[in-house]
Amino acid sequence: MIDSPSIQTLSCHRTSLAVLKASGDDIRKYLQGQITQDINLLTATNPIYTAVLTPQGKMIADMHIIDIGSELIMITEASYAATLVERLRRFALGHDIRLGQVAALGVLSIQGKNTKQVIQHIKQPIEADIEMHEAANQGMWLIMDHCDIQKELENISNACNEEAFEKACIIHGTPRFGRDWDASIHPLNANLIEMNGVNFDKGCYVGQEVTSRMHWRNGIKKKLYHVKIKGDLPSIPCPIQNKHKIGMLTSAATNASNENVGIAHLPIESVENNTSFSLENGASVIVIEACHA
Repeated sequence: MIDSPSIQTLSCHRTSLAVLKASGDDIRKYLQGQITQDINLLTATNPIYTAVLTPQGKMIADMHIIDIGSELIMITEASYAATLVERLRRFALGHDIRLGQVAALGVLSIQGKNTKQVIQHIKQPIEADIEMHEAANQGMWLIMDHCDIQKELENISNACNEEAFEKACIIHGTPRFGRDWDASIHPLNANLIEMNGVNFDKGCYVGQEVTSRMHWRNGIKKKLYHVKIKGDLPSIPCPIQNKHKIGMLTSAATNASNENVGIAHLPIESVENNTSFSLENGASVIVIEACHA
């Protein structure tokens, strides 16, 4: 990912995210059979990123999990939160677990070189935090009460709305489920490996058979790439072509240097062969790197 030298601090109340809590004597054992990452990697100092799949290996939702001792905190897209809770509760009969969305809690994202200095001046209670470089090479998510987030943003410079923050994430090269890919694309074809969201040595989980087969049998054919666009930005999403349509520009934004950048879903083989890519409006698409954690 390319850091933006113009971002000293950028802060946003991430209302597009939802906070869940899970607890119970069986919660870790139960989640181990539901998520793509190894729950044993989760510690108080090591959060994990993971996905929840259907038996056919299709994406239901992705999430970050934080261990705060007596409970686990899960952060996911708000638009998928209810579906995720329903799915995780579906097979919980006979297990001692409690899991649900906490409507009062939200996420304050602070990004940029001055992240630590900003956090030092936070006065309201912080439920949990997680290192998160979604719009810069330095950043944190703070899990707090929604009302307290609003209070803090009144005293933080460079606070922005979700739309402006989303552009910063695109410029940084951070893909998002629901924007850059959906359930029609297997998560391994959307950089789940590069985002450290899957473990191939753990035990069984829902969707593992399809996921493992794709990995071990060279079934991963596409990836999400951070790209530059030499020319005018088109309407998004926009097909990417060589002689024929071979990919999709899924998001785009203009950075502080007036350069157009975006995220594209492209065939791995074409990228490795240095294939020339273009948009329907004639703009050239140049690959920077594969999107990664």
